[in-house]
Amino acid sequence: MFLYRFILLLSVFCISLSANAQNKKNKGEKELKGIRYQLHTKKKERKKALAVTDYSIIELNMKIFNNTDSLLRSTEDEDFPLVIDLRDSMTRKLPIVEILMQDGRIGDSLSLFVHSDSVFQNGQIRPIFIPEGSFLRHEIKLIKNYEAEEYATMLDKMQQEYMEKMQKEREQQLKEQQMAEKNRVKTQTDFLENTYFKQKQITNFTKTESGLYYVVEKQGTAIERGERVKVHYEGTLTDGTKFDSSFDRGEPIEFPIGIGQVIKGWDEGIPLIGKGGKGYLYIPSHLGYGERGAGGAIKPNSILVFKVEILEN
Repeated sequence: MFLYRFILLLSVFCISLSANAQNKKNKGEKELKGIRYQLHTKKKERKKALAVTDYSIIELNMKIFNNTDSLLRSTEDEDFPLVIDLRDSMTRKLPIVEILMQDGRIGDSLSLFVHSDSVFQNGQIRPIFIPEGSFLRHEIKLIKNYEAEEYATMLDKMQQEYMEKMQKEREQQLKEQQMAEKNRVKTQTDFLENTYFKQKQITNFTKTESGLYYVVEKQGTAIERGERVKVHYEGTLTDGTKFDSSFDRGEPIEFPIGIGQVIKGWDEGIPLIGKGGKGYLYIPSHLGYGERGAGGAIKPNSILVFKVEILEN
């Protein structure tokens, strides 16, 4: 994943440099394939520095500024360093790499001037802080050259760090989701017990460990897991809105119980009423359609109320 990021960053960066930058040249400035650049490292400092070649693996820092010298991006602020493996023939074809191989030495600092119009083309949205006709300045510092073994070790370490970071983010996200679900369940069960049932004057309800509420008007016989049952039902929301009814259609639905072909509240609640029984199921959203809802009247996180009759056969 992080290797793809390096390649993508460089590809976008280097493609953007392909346009000819028409700006007043600075003293000592050079140009290659329409790319204007300027080395800042003194010749004396460069004499003993390691040259960039087609077998180099180099780490560099890059900062990008707009025409008012506002910092737009800095690789120093990112999680992983920017590394270019010049052993890859495709990488060596990128314009910036050609410049580095022609003039670059480890420790060098250089500036590149990029016409913003070459970056925001083919329908790309231009930010207001990068006006048309302006230039983007790229400040690059060549940090170090990696030996192949050192580079492989670094990649392994980065891969491990990346995986650990992703795992922590997933764990945190799961923890937040579980907490949100726990709070939502509490809110809905509090509403059913302290508001809905009181308003409807329902006192003979039973609550299961999962948070399902049910009322048995006629107790039926036992139903085994996987057994096919026929159920007549009417489904409403707590405000009385009816969203479905087999009674209206005159035809019950048939399904095997307890294997996930219906919502959890039904898989749990239908056996509690039993075959030949009648009653009501009051189903919090975590046992119903959850955060996704079911379109139409059943919005996300809806509490469902079902009047059910489980037929004998």
